[in-house]
Amino acid sequence: MRQVSAQPNGRLLLGAGAAGLLLFLVLQIFPELSRVIRDPDATRHIAETEAEAAAVRFAEDHFGGAFEPAGTVHQIQTLLYGYLSREDLAEDYDERYGEQYPVETWQVELHGGGDDVLFVHVHMDTGEIVAWNRLAEDGGHRMEFGAASLAARAFAIERGYPAQALHLRGLPEDGTIVFDSPDQRIGDAKLTLRIDVRQDVHGTVRVTSFKPAFEVPEAYADDVGRQDRISSILTFAGYMGLSFVLFVIAIVYAALLRRQTSFARGLMLSGIFLVFYQINNVNMFDGIRASLGETADAGSMAVFLTVVQVLYTLGVAVSVYFAFVGGDGLWRTMGYNRWMRRGEPGFGADVWRAVKIGYCAAFALLGLQAVIFLVMERGVGVWSSADVTQSTLNFRWAWLFPLLAWCAAISEEAMYRLFGVGLFRRWFRNTAAASVIPTVIWALGHVAYPLYPWSTRLIELTIIGLLFCWLFVRYGFAAALFAHAVFDLVLMATTLMFLGGADAILAGIFYIAHPIGIAWLIHWWDRRRPPKPVEPAPVAPAGEPGSAAPGSVAPGPAAPELGEQPGPA
Repeated sequence: MRQVSAQPNGRLLLGAGAAGLLLFLVLQIFPELSRVIRDPDATRHIAETEAEAAAVRFAEDHFGGAFEPAGTVHQIQTLLYGYLSREDLAEDYDERYGEQYPVETWQVELHGGGDDVLFVHVHMDTGEIVAWNRLAEDGGHRMEFGAASLAARAFAIERGYPAQALHLRGLPEDGTIVFDSPDQRIGDAKLTLRIDVRQDVHGTVRVTSFKPAFEVPEAYADDVGRQDRISSILTFAGYMGLSFVLFVIAIVYAALLRRQTSFARGLMLSGIFLVFYQINNVNMFDGIRASLGETADAGSMAVFLTVVQVLYTLGVAVSVYFAFVGGDGLWRTMGYNRWMRRGEPGFGADVWRAVKIGYCAAFALLGLQAVIFLVMERGVGVWSSADVTQSTLNFRWAWLFPLLAWCAAISEEAMYRLFGVGLFRRWFRNTAAASVIPTVIWALGHVAYPLYPWSTRLIELTIIGLLFCWLFVRYGFAAALFAHAVFDLVLMATTLMFLGGADAILAGIFYIAHPIGIAWLIHWWDRRRPPKPVEPAPVAPAGEPGSAAPGSVAPGPAAPELGEQPGPA
């Protein structure tokens, strides 16, 4: 059986890693760091408890009665956020309108008596109330349009809006009064005031909803909606659908090749994936709640969606396990040991070598990613929006967020490299060609990220995914696993570190460095244990895939070793 990996060219890997790290720092980290230095308060916000106290004071003063906080989340106007990003207007907006009309707020959900639910948006820096929306059925009845518009105009003037700047729209379908204020605009987005006026049984008129916001151009909103629909179709049909097909095929090959592998393969890594991802599911609860917006039963719906995600993760963990078993069997029947087993001679040394390769490769790929984004931004105008489910402010334990890096590395390297490349290598008899299909499937799983055009991540991750395939084929599974984990750990840990505070910075440093400790411990422990005697591969029955002569490993079609043919990238 051919060995797991070729010996790396140390100088070449160190040079590529150093160059990539420099590019990543210059293009990604230093600009963000300079922004923090220029505005050290940019990452400092009032605490959630302070926002809740402000929201309760407002609710009791404005509506009367008693209110209790039921949940506070970080909310973002994603359409406006993306528009400002595309037009490069974010800094201008913050200077002109950020204090009065923040794009990001603390959204505090308050419960009063009965079914009284009130959402209050609190400025994250000043603690001022910037918007609210009451959902109570007994909040009063809607007034006639003329009287309601007069009351809404009076309220707006009282809050400092010039009467001549308030342009009333026609009668809306939901009864909300809408004023356009075209004098206040950013790019082609103009300020609108949405005001809901109700009158209670005692004749008291109250503003139950006040939503000032900049309305993005209709063409932009339509374009984003169209792209989101495309990315959703590609995610569900392309990524999830084809990944399920791979899962089923993995089960079949795990059964067919059971004599060439072991059903103990991947149990520990699959278990780590399952535990870490379930932690992440709980960690994302507030993000899921924020994605539901102003919904009366947001809490219970978030619980339901979290349970669904927990069950889905169980299914993914099973698919990862069978990818390990089937993938290991496929490569061994083709005469290659791409993933050494514990107890095999050189296992610990291979892991120690893999972590060194992994760091160099990860830094090189981070630099490449930064260059790809720069080229695409200049060439096709790439821009980003925001996703409240991925906001670190919506994580219950932000310091656990980088654990997700190991989940991605374990599951994706198992399914799309170890099994995916092995499967199509067996079918196509060509490793480069075999790398394309699983890489594209993997890349399709990232097109729903808030990065536009939707094809941006497909292109970027197809390139990077092919390089992960090259790492796997050339240096083995462990090297690809460490490279993927370090790649994601650096991105997630730096996000954590930019939250500020010594604890976040120390946690970020730990996450970036800890794979070295893991590899060293494995290497140290392996040297303390004598290797298991090498056993000949079992013989498959005649006609079964992978059948071979006694004491040998079925060679199958030869997979490329270092130098046999160019890698898939």
